[in-house]
Amino acid sequence: MLLEHCPIVVGVDGSAAALGAVRWAADEAARQQRTLRIVHALSWKGPADGQGLVLDAATEAKGWQPGIAVETMTLGGSPAWILRQQSRTAALVVIGGRVHDGSVLDASVSAHLASFAHCPVLVINNGWRWADPTTALPAHAPVVVGVDGSPSSQRALAFGYGEAASRHVPLLAVHAGRARPHEVVAAGLEPWLYRHPEVETHFDSRDTGVLETLTEAARNALMLVVGAHRVGWYEQPRPNPVTQLVVHHAASPVLVTRSV
Repeated sequence: MLLEHCPIVVGVDGSAAALGAVRWAADEAARQQRTLRIVHALSWKGPADGQGLVLDAATEAKGWQPGIAVETMTLGGSPAWILRQQSRTAALVVIGGRVHDGSVLDASVSAHLASFAHCPVLVINNGWRWADPTTALPAHAPVVVGVDGSPSSQRALAFGYGEAASRHVPLLAVHAGRARPHEVVAAGLEPWLYRHPEVETHFDSRDTGVLETLTEAARNALMLVVGAHRVGWYEQPRPNPVTQLVVHHAASPVLVTRSV
């Protein structure tokens, strides 16, 4: 499937957290001019009326973003497996994460997708915060990108600048630790400054640990963007353990990108 025809996929299970994820996914579909695909996995843990569930979510999505095309699917299997399969032909998978309301799409599903999905994954931690249509999505906070000078962080910058440019917000590139000199990491930003002069860009380098630095930066972020590192020559890119911790501890939504 050509990338321009790939949909935004969001998983739903009837919970408020998943509905909040649908709202973020509808926003992404509108900004990227893509179809929104709402998917429910018919597992033994989930609600019986899967078709009614996705249709209700579609109605909500069209109410938030009337101009988008929406399609729905109910498929048999575990949520993690179904959404991973969907990621093969998706531009982005959106999933609720770190929830405590009995959701089927819990943190273990978001962890699996952040590690094994075939496309970028946007994890909406505590998505119930945006299930209420009267609550505005974040609009003015910066997009924070974790950078370390690696190819995966360059990919994260590509996505981060895309998000910041389309939302008209600043971008904050954050470097943690001393694995590479901060001057080298900062130099990696220069091509992006030329490509996106319209995006106000800031760089922050700290000697604190990666988890502490990124979760602190995410407190006031619209979203946090991190890259998936390749683990082993035979495996697809996946987040390292620190990235997994960032996904679950960040206050903001976390976008996990894929290196090519």
